[in-house]
Amino acid sequence: MKTPRRSLVLLLGAVALVAAGITAVSVIDSPDARPGRHFNDKDGTMSIEAAHRPAAPRITGTTIDGKPFDLADHKGKIIVLNAWASWCGPCRIETPMLVDYHNKHKGDGVAVVGLDQDNSAGAGRTFAQEYDITYPNLHDGTGRATLAFPKGVLRAPGVPFTVVIDAKHRVAASSSGEINRKMLDAMVATARKTR
Repeated sequence: MKTPRRSLVLLLGAVALVAAGITAVSVIDSPDARPGRHFNDKDGTMSIEAAHRPAAPRITGTTIDGKPFDLADHKGKIIVLNAWASWCGPCRIETPMLVDYHNKHKGDGVAVVGLDQDNSAGAGRTFAQEYDITYPNLHDGTGRATLAFPKGVLRAPGVPFTVVIDAKHRVAASSSGEINRKMLDAMVATARKTR
């Protein structure tokens, strides 16, 4: 049999949990949690006006092929940074489109870069071979690069996510979840806008 005091404690605990959940959702979805002036499209992408774009983080490390990597080496180009993992179903769906995009636009001032979230670079290498990925893929099994992005740029944890960085090395657009070609074209078009 529950005592009135225990019932009160349980009730207060439940109220606190609900309040914390509402607060967390409000903070994540509030305009203050996102950088500058942003616009959410119906497809789930977020675009950021040029004057309000936050600087892209410094991302360095080792590729899945064991080569040194520095995102700043691509400064001056629009960068399509796509985070993926070999075990991720939506990643497998969008990867052929990203490979095709890279092959068609690598001479247009656009660089596609992968961010492998697998625990081992070996799993990432196997995935890259399976999909004939030729663009660089940084191994980020610990999520260090993901955590480096400014608050509000990524709306949901997990893979896949795509961030488009403009030629001035600022975050122009992002999407949490699987993207398609139409979404990617729109995100890159946003990054080309300088005003």
